[in-house]
Amino acid sequence: FKEALNINELISTSKKQAEYLALQNQINPHFLYNTLEGIRGEALHAGLDNVAKMTEALATFFRYTISNMEQLVTLEDELNNIENYYIIQQYRFEDKLNFKIKMDAEDEKTILKYRLPKLTLQPIVENAVYHGIERKIGEGHILIKIKTTDKRLIITVSDDGPGMKAETLNELNRKLNSISFDYIRTDKETKGGIALVNVNRRIKLLFGEEYGICIYSTFHVGTDAEITLPVIIDSEIKKREKAL
Repeated sequence: FKEALNINELISTSKKQAEYLALQNQINPHFLYNTLEGIRGEALHAGLDNVAKMTEALATFFRYTISNMEQLVTLEDELNNIENYYIIQQYRFEDKLNFKIKMDAEDEKTILKYRLPKLTLQPIVENAVYHGIERKIGEGHILIKIKTTDKRLIITVSDDGPGMKAETLNELNRKLNSISFDYIRTDKETKGGIALVNVNRRIKLLFGEEYGICIYSTFHVGTDAEITLPVIIDSEIKKREKAL
């Protein structure tokens, strides 16, 4: 049984099926969760604790991704989702992938309650995994660094992968800075989830041109994706709701 179960195939198949059915509005999320819980139960019964842990992480990841699609969530919720994503990826990369969160702020409890658009971080972390760590020989690291000013929340996702050449970096930042807000979905952009370009456009549409994503990269050194957002707390959300 252990040999027959391919963990990577389970992850890939489950993700593709869930994404497709959810987008087509043909899925009952509870059916997905119950199915994954059934797999987890069978894995525990067979003594496959690692498979059970992975399946639990998948269920939590999907629950966050396709349910309760409120516009703004807490930074804590986004980081918890990334932690689940990391658990899933560990089964593929094992010790090759190292992940850390660093917060340069005194009042972490308050910062974690700041609001941002749902699924802002996961596509960017996924981009770092597949275009950074996966292409690197040997051990790779991803660091999420969080800092704040009086009016801004700045999150940087860094990887020590192969980095980008200057022309590639310039073209990517040109797309990110484009004033066009057409919803573009190419095969290259949509691989791995919501496209980085579309996440950036969503931020700009919600908060203005001064916010969004900027990429910094050095060839053979690594890449930083810097996300700049306004500081939003619960009281401001309530004010917005009353104004509508």
